[in-house]
Amino acid sequence: METPWLTETKRTRALARNEAFWRGELEEYPLMWVTVTDGKPGCPPPELASDVDLWTNAEYVVEAAEDRLARMHYAGDAVPVYVPWLGPDQFAAWLGAELTLLPRKFTSWVKPFVEDWSEHTEFHIDPDNRWWKLYLRILRHCVERGKDKWVTGYPDLHTGIDALRAIRGSENLAIDLVENPEAIHRAMRQMTDLFKYVVDTVSDIVMPTGQGTSNWTMGWSSKRYLCIGQNDSTCMLSPEMFEMFCWEDNVETSTYADISLFHMDGPGIANHLDKILQLDGVNCIQWIQGAGAPPPSKWIGLLRRIQEGGKSVQVYYGKDHGAEADLIEEIGVLCQALDPTRLFIWADVASVAHADAVVEHAHRVCREKHGTLRRISSADLGS
Repeated sequence: METPWLTETKRTRALARNEAFWRGELEEYPLMWVTVTDGKPGCPPPELASDVDLWTNAEYVVEAAEDRLARMHYAGDAVPVYVPWLGPDQFAAWLGAELTLLPRKFTSWVKPFVEDWSEHTEFHIDPDNRWWKLYLRILRHCVERGKDKWVTGYPDLHTGIDALRAIRGSENLAIDLVENPEAIHRAMRQMTDLFKYVVDTVSDIVMPTGQGTSNWTMGWSSKRYLCIGQNDSTCMLSPEMFEMFCWEDNVETSTYADISLFHMDGPGIANHLDKILQLDGVNCIQWIQGAGAPPPSKWIGLLRRIQEGGKSVQVYYGKDHGAEADLIEEIGVLCQALDPTRLFIWADVASVAHADAVVEHAHRVCREKHGTLRRISSADLGS
């Protein structure tokens, strides 16, 4: 991976620590992915007149992305990553749903189009689909422009049950789970196959650059590194329904990657944690506590369950998700209570000085409690 925005020493160390984390061989302190969005001066391109063009003009999208990445400060183990996307419902749009883009709100939504499952027995991504063609155009432009500057990440894929919710509607899907389970099973199998199709297509474009891979959850690997579990709809499912309708999809998608991180968003999906921990293909579980909820240090019991279940854990501090917390205090609690070598802290902070202080504090806390230059054992953690 090459980039002009990190020194060779810093880049080499960051990449090595990222790879060590995925192998379970990280030493000394957590994987620290800390950034400052406006860490350096820059010259953003003039905004386009149309809001929609902010996401659909490929040249502008990539030029704006390069400016943001060039201005960003990368502390700890962070490297430049950009993930092209058309909002959380882009996958549903690739299936044929009518897509509405809201770039300034950083989201999108689709109009459900499945009225009767019997009329939609075969789902596919049409090569001539407007939104699929646009995504690939932006992706290729991003890969070409960033081939020696940044990592182009895999898309944010709300496949599986989330895709069915988007194309059918939440209320109708809830009824179908009870009254028409055969149709849901059939559609879920197709969602799994289409997930693989998208991953293969993106891999063929991204991997030849030698820049490695990432996704919206950050982190880096030289191999295929994906975020799975983009099934926010599972919060409405009982554990029995989760196993019935989502389990096979999660098994197949997690093992389709070389490295996989499971996105667990909010207390609702935490009801499925015991089952999620049985996914052998998952390396790490991301805990997002939800907007307005207490920060990660208040969820130590849950985070310990994840580590004790054999997975590493990622926590996030950013807009609407713990940004107001005292990050120095948070890190002290997390590094004391958890195995820091299986902890991934992702944060965006306001200043370069604070970013660097956060990384140094993590190192210092772990050095004082656990010693240095070795992995942490369970005996180090105490009760």
